[in-house]
Amino acid sequence: MGTAGTPRRKVLVVDDDPSWRTMLVLELQELGYEALEAADGSEALRLLEHEDCSVMLLDLRMPGLDGREVMARLPAKGPRVVLLTAAGMDEVQEALAAMPHYYLPKAAGREELALMLQSLDA
Repeated sequence: MGTAGTPRRKVLVVDDDPSWRTMLVLELQELGYEALEAADGSEALRLLEHEDCSVMLLDLRMPGLDGREVMARLPAKGPRVVLLTAAGMDEVQEALAAMPHYYLPKAAGREELALMLQSLDA
């Protein structure tokens, strides 16, 4: 449970790097979120069929379904997407232009992540 007995908000972390996923999951838990994880785009979409996540932290570059393909297949009432990637700015801007979402570089710290999630009311 979150503060004052409210349920914790769910955040889905989608990245093919297991060390990065684990670090993000731990940070999210420390910030009071329930964190779910997927190793690729297909796993993320399967998870979203059964889980109601308010935000998805999504890597753009992954084998199989990449971040763009995942965003294109999200249901209309899907989670808000934060691109959390080391991809170049041209690639990020192209993805954001195709579908309005949010962006944080992988180099962003815990404070930036917390502020982003708070701004999304997650």
